[in-house]
Amino acid sequence: MLPRPARFRQVPPLIRLVSRASTPGRTLIPQCQTYSTETSAERPLKIAIIGSGPSGFYTASRILNSIPADSPNGQNVQVHMYERLPTPYGLVRYGVAPDHPEVKNCQHKFDELSSDARFKFFGNVLISSQPSSSQTISTPSSALSPYTYPHSVRISFDEVLPYYSTLILTYGASLSNPLSSVPGSSSSSKPLGNVIPALGLVSWYNSHPAFCGLPVNLRGVEEVSVVGQGNVALDVARILLKPIDQLSKTDLSEEVLQTLSESSVRKVRVVGRRGPGQVAFTTKEFREMLSIPDLEYRGVSGELMQQAKDLVGNERMKKRLLGLMEKSVKNDSGRKSFALEFLRSPKAFLPSTGGGIDTGAVGEVEWNVNQLLSSSPTTTPSPTPPDSQVQAVPTGNTVMARPTGETVTRRADMVIESVGYRSEPLTGEEGGWNLPFDEKRGRVKNVDGRVVDEEGVVVPGIYAAGWAARGPVGVIASTMHDAYALSDLLMDDHYATKASQSQSQTTAGPLNPTPENGVPEALVKAQKNGGIVVDLEGWAKIDQAERDRARIMGKGKEREKFRKVEDMLAVLG
Repeated sequence: MLPRPARFRQVPPLIRLVSRASTPGRTLIPQCQTYSTETSAERPLKIAIIGSGPSGFYTASRILNSIPADSPNGQNVQVHMYERLPTPYGLVRYGVAPDHPEVKNCQHKFDELSSDARFKFFGNVLISSQPSSSQTISTPSSALSPYTYPHSVRISFDEVLPYYSTLILTYGASLSNPLSSVPGSSSSSKPLGNVIPALGLVSWYNSHPAFCGLPVNLRGVEEVSVVGQGNVALDVARILLKPIDQLSKTDLSEEVLQTLSESSVRKVRVVGRRGPGQVAFTTKEFREMLSIPDLEYRGVSGELMQQAKDLVGNERMKKRLLGLMEKSVKNDSGRKSFALEFLRSPKAFLPSTGGGIDTGAVGEVEWNVNQLLSSSPTTTPSPTPPDSQVQAVPTGNTVMARPTGETVTRRADMVIESVGYRSEPLTGEEGGWNLPFDEKRGRVKNVDGRVVDEEGVVVPGIYAAGWAARGPVGVIASTMHDAYALSDLLMDDHYATKASQSQSQTTAGPLNPTPENGVPEALVKAQKNGGIVVDLEGWAKIDQAERDRARIMGKGKEREKFRKVEDMLAVLG
């Protein structure tokens, strides 16, 4: 049965967080300091965190480390983390590139939490999440993955909220931004085969259970177009072009490695709607791309590069990246090539007509040719838009792309849509509490981490961090700092001497200022009825089983991931 934590002792709060002054060029992590205990009435700080990815475990770690168990208020704090899969780590396990093991080192923060008795993990529990296969959500994942987490224990917000004083949403971004207006896209009314969102492909090769059945077949696929120019786009291109022997010791499953070993891919184009100065990938990612053995890269043309240099001005990091992008890398073998293409937006994905027969799979992409409109002074003047598009002219130091009316068509045996992620809306039962969600931006409605309702009024005790709060931007380090800042804000709110100006405008929230003891009764009932809730001990068994599978294979891998939830749960007996 699930453990029931002891009732909190009512003792004065002790910790208040302040930030050290920042040093130019360096981000400093705020330090914890004590402050006066002359505060308002003591309340237990009992937190439910939805999502076990980096923002979730960094937030939990920050709070528990800031209020040690042996401090006067330490035993008045508990953190319960909920995850709809049996496995923790979120993006780190299912999103980080398999050939970037150093990025996954942040998992130790979650592992450290297991030593604190105030922390509890509840895996395989879905908190009233609208499944990505729902017909009310028009997203690529609906078409590609009808997965509804059938093995998970489902409970509603109404069954959870009475047990907590604070709720933190850190469940990330698990849907793709749709290209529904582009015929043939994965989210269009008639999607073509081999048009796949990057989220789907990344989740497939990282063994996410929702995408383990994605029909990826790289035999006969020679030319791939990736729409978008962020780090994920380069991750995908690198995995498709990298020699299989450089991937064989990563945590890619043997099933995925087999598919990659059968690949016919010889050319990958990474295509962006703007110019070289507006790419979103980092210098590190691009260097790694160029280090692939026997890869040809022809650089960026002179006129386009000069315009980019004029636009970025004295931005040192951008200038360094442009310098790398400008240089070509020759390869006499001619086996594989990588190209960056600019000022292109997809107009339509066209079906292959090999032998005059429509195969139902993509064969070409028709691209709109764009031109840049810039508010920044450059030696290359921006074109004057027609009167009908005056409002589309950028203001401030921004650069926009506008179609010229011209189009070009290029071969593409596969298209990867890498145009960003969005979060899922979480809903309560009909008539129950609904989490405020910004459908347009695809994230939880919030102001600086405090969740707000439809009127913009703060909902007391409810917060969001990471991609669920700010969208899919930044790297693991920025996620950590965002989580730390949110944790500090939360603790200051909870232990404030008097309500702040923003709090004084709040309405009564759905949480319980004096939360019920223990864990939600719905979890206990679910277990009695045969539902499986995976705790830290259960996750440890799954983790060890994956390591044992790799050891038995004897191929030098750290783990052989389970690709199906039922296989994970079978380990628990």
